[in-house]
Amino acid sequence: MHHLSFILTILKRWFPILGLAFLVGCGTSEELKPFVPPVYPVAPEEPRFVYERSLMGSADVRELTSEEKFKAMATGVKTAEQSLVKPFDVAVRKGRVYVTDTVARMVVLFDIKGKRFVEFGNRGPGALLKPVGITTSHTGEVFVVDLTAKSIHVYDKDGGFLRKFGSSEELSRPVDVAVSNDGRFAFVVDTGGVRSSFHRVVKYDVNTGEVLQIIGERSSAPGGFNLPMTIAIDSKDRIYVLDSGNFRVQRFTPDGKFDFKFGKVGTRFGQFSRPKGIAVDREGHIYVMDASFANFQIFNDKGELLMFIGSRGPDNMPGIFSLPAGIDVDEDGRIYAVDQFFSKIEVFRPYGMKQSEGYAGVAPVED
Repeated sequence: MHHLSFILTILKRWFPILGLAFLVGCGTSEELKPFVPPVYPVAPEEPRFVYERSLMGSADVRELTSEEKFKAMATGVKTAEQSLVKPFDVAVRKGRVYVTDTVARMVVLFDIKGKRFVEFGNRGPGALLKPVGITTSHTGEVFVVDLTAKSIHVYDKDGGFLRKFGSSEELSRPVDVAVSNDGRFAFVVDTGGVRSSFHRVVKYDVNTGEVLQIIGERSSAPGGFNLPMTIAIDSKDRIYVLDSGNFRVQRFTPDGKFDFKFGKVGTRFGQFSRPKGIAVDREGHIYVMDASFANFQIFNDKGELLMFIGSRGPDNMPGIFSLPAGIDVDEDGRIYAVDQFFSKIEVFRPYGMKQSEGYAGVAPVED
């Protein structure tokens, strides 16, 4: 089974590229040109971001041990790769990329600089039933929302289980979590449902698990929610909630008061159709994933559209999405975008940044 899984993963990852090479080889005698990563926006606009890499499994970060290298050389059989099944959300801190996998019922850690692939939350007291939203605190603690258990599990940076809070009495359908910059408070999105009135954000004390505040109720009025989906907190502790059923983003002050909103339903640039994920970078730019558009749009802090990245396609290629979900931006401005259908995390870096720079920087492999 391990060998079969490995073969399927390799075929899934390389078939589009091999197919392209075959077609080019059949159509011309010229050598296949080297891969040129796409940039965004396209010319003649000034480029802002460039595709860097995709994270799909252990082979993307983990370095083989001496024993594994010897075994592969002696037998010609590579070590089986561990891969994402159906990723949902992503959180990044200092080169550590944490991904929830709803089908595998666990969290996957891509430790880029440490060259490690770690699975956790799939056994023991911290075992997850259906992990969805995820975030990290300034101390490196990892907060994971369990939709089925209606609780938030907290792990250390390496996946060791620490504690959990939340219950079915407090939460109806928890889907995402964000933590204040000082690490004291957790804000949990309760998306509710057709018959539920729990369309809101619940504020918790991170250490005691005590409910401190309820933000919002089911409404289309400013400050109200209809199927809120995801949440993010900026460097000023302002709270951004993706209010998916109202097709808008709402911003709240650190104490939970409504501050600002933007967005409406539609198919034009700057509008929303099936908004799924939200992130905010250090400069206050807002990133919104949309499953219908198969891309993410970037707005300034006034809600004005700056640009978008990604498009829909049938094959797993750079910048191509089919079922996008979560998104995050790290300390250096790299963007991490989840696609559930292709089971990958697409990474885009600021155009002026070298591939080797930053917490997630890795020097390119020389041919």
